[in-house]
Amino acid sequence: MASIMTQVDASGEVYPLQSSKSKSPLSERTVRAGLLTTGGRLFTKCLDFITLLILARFLGPEEFGLVAMAMTAVLIVETLSEMPLAAALLNHQQPTESMYDTALSIAALRALTIIALLCVMAWPLSLLYQEPRLIALQSALSLAPAMRGLLSQKLTEYTRVMDFRRDVALDIIAKAGALLIAAILAIATGSYWAIAIGKISSTALAMVASYFLAPQRFRFTLCDWHVFSDMLGWNAARQFLSAVNWQADKIVLPRYVDIGTFGQFTWADNLIAVPAQAIIQPITPPLFSAFVGARQAGYLGKAYLKASAGVYSIMAPLFLAMGMLSEPIIHLILGPAWRETAPILTWLAFAAAVGYAPTVLLPALAMSLNRTRIAFVKLAIEFCVKVPLIVGLTMAMTLQGLLIGHAIAAVIGFLVNLFLVGKLIQLRIVTQLSSLLRPTVAMLPMALILFAVQPLFTPDDGALQTFLNLAWVSALAAAIFTATTLILWKFAGAPDSCESLLLRMTRKLVTG
Repeated sequence: MASIMTQVDASGEVYPLQSSKSKSPLSERTVRAGLLTTGGRLFTKCLDFITLLILARFLGPEEFGLVAMAMTAVLIVETLSEMPLAAALLNHQQPTESMYDTALSIAALRALTIIALLCVMAWPLSLLYQEPRLIALQSALSLAPAMRGLLSQKLTEYTRVMDFRRDVALDIIAKAGALLIAAILAIATGSYWAIAIGKISSTALAMVASYFLAPQRFRFTLCDWHVFSDMLGWNAARQFLSAVNWQADKIVLPRYVDIGTFGQFTWADNLIAVPAQAIIQPITPPLFSAFVGARQAGYLGKAYLKASAGVYSIMAPLFLAMGMLSEPIIHLILGPAWRETAPILTWLAFAAAVGYAPTVLLPALAMSLNRTRIAFVKLAIEFCVKVPLIVGLTMAMTLQGLLIGHAIAAVIGFLVNLFLVGKLIQLRIVTQLSSLLRPTVAMLPMALILFAVQPLFTPDDGALQTFLNLAWVSALAAAIFTATTLILWKFAGAPDSCESLLLRMTRKLVTG
């Protein structure tokens, strides 16, 4: 398959040669690609939810617990072995066939390593948990992460030009197929293997379909290893620290609180992760491609500021609303018995608004410059700050100490991010803060409204009443935030920013 090429016009915008008849600015193509991937992710999340409901109807807690026990090791090994092969390919304007062959060969070696490692770990883990069924189950589940990394590397040809239709199609094919297979097995057998085979079949379907959508022949070679070595080396170190940072609180907290409190924290933490899975993960590939194009055109700093302000304008108000509406959210999703989860969700949501929303783009920025060691440095600093804070404060103050540790680590992580971005693309800290000023100020009236409507929600409300109140309150808060942001943007002289991009895209949608 011929490489899909790009061109740069006089203004510095990047366009794909094959779509020159319908040129559009990089920022607009990034937004459209982000909307496509986010919409696709939301649809597949619905398929996941339907699958879960069907499985829960025919299987019991023991079956889910057994698979979850096996998946713990699978998820950790997969996280530690993740390789940004596509990012390395995207950093080359015209990757050769040999580079694609090398990428797929590295992916194949990774797959074999994952299978071997998880199969070897299965027996000692079965002894640790006194569960002999783990041996066969974990060995089988090792196929899922192995095949997930074996997608056709030629998909990056379409990522390069912001065409993510194939990625969305693969996700839908995988989830829909897994739903059908898992449902049939659960109804027919009532066995935990329905869950496991559903997970395995999802990655198998995606892997097979990828070679139809982006054909590539397998030729084993490592002759272009040097293209990937630096990025893979730093990424391996980054993934190790990421895994430790990710699991530190869950390792420490159960030793100092009862299992019920730990369950409340886990549920709150899972709810905070939903926006990242539904929004940030699907928009990261388009933004990475946009950064690569902006770097080649010479305006990476401007592109980063626009993207950072846009992501912050979406995520920070969302986390703010989750924090201030934590009680009705918990009441609606989990029921009144989980009321004590609400303050935990509030702490974690506010910490995410400060430490996650403004910093989430640094890894994509670093990879676009082929300087993944900067992302590693950030994780290393977070490790040195977050882990001692969480361990020490949890030992001293149990759950409250852990939440305080999260809040302090979030503030420090935000400051570190400002410094590292400035080092990467020579953006002053004041300039970075200025790009976040309008959405931050716009959240003040939104917060006042959310505070004023608190008396509307009571523990005696039914699920329908709680849902309806949450719906109109959230819509009102979003409208106030949007209106305030646009007013502030107008007062600032209507600069070329994420607000102007939003208005431009809205006009195109309205006018057709």
